[in-house]
Amino acid sequence: MIHIEESRCVRCGLCARICPLRCFRVTDEGVSVHHEDRCMRCGQCVAACPRAAVSLDGVNPDSLLPLSPLPDAERLAALIRQRRSVRAFRDEPVPEETLRRALDVVRYAPTGKNLENVSWLVIEGKAALRRVADRVVDAFRPEPRLAGVTASHDRGGDPIFRGAPCAAFACASGAYDLDVVNCSIAVATLDLLLPTLGLGGCWAGYAMRAASMSPAVREAMGAEQGMTPLAGLMVGAPAVEFRRVPSRREARVRWVKETLA
Repeated sequence: MIHIEESRCVRCGLCARICPLRCFRVTDEGVSVHHEDRCMRCGQCVAACPRAAVSLDGVNPDSLLPLSPLPDAERLAALIRQRRSVRAFRDEPVPEETLRRALDVVRYAPTGKNLENVSWLVIEGKAALRRVADRVVDAFRPEPRLAGVTASHDRGGDPIFRGAPCAAFACASGAYDLDVVNCSIAVATLDLLLPTLGLGGCWAGYAMRAASMSPAVREAMGAEQGMTPLAGLMVGAPAVEFRRVPSRREARVRWVKETLA
């Protein structure tokens, strides 16, 4: 439900200008809610209103978090460049409160249509992860090109989770065409946040692929009925300290610009 507090509204029309679904109408009489049924609760109007006159679903805008200073471009660029895929982990558990705090932040990552339909599945402990890895490898046994992965697992290795103490998977029902994108954005956001918490991650590609095609893998993971783990990370404290940023290929960009006749 959208509410406009008339005593605060200065009729600037910013809510109408910023709303992606045109849920506001500005007239000489003031600002009114229009097509409320279209509202996707994105909160753009609440975030932009200079007088905190707009509220959604009864939440007092005065109770919302204020904006904080952003890191400067160089510090953010350093974080992006220095993030590494971690495949060697210290033999210690991930503090539950630390991971919960990270996932609480990640819920602010964007989702298509602001569906906020990503849920998390966290698998902790070597025994639980080994049980999942067993089913992942079973799903891969018919594939000759993955014979090395299955052989390594059967010898007692861990090519699936790389010895991580924990894995976190973003899940969705698949009802929305871009659910895999929503989950991937969430996991990419978590991956970028982990180094600031003394942790590291690596995309759990084998487990992601197997979960998408095998009910046995989803069952071993403990996935909720009707939900599929669409993206995920193995998570833990890095066992190796990285000391420099490796080179990357130049950015490949094609600019398409309007040309005047």
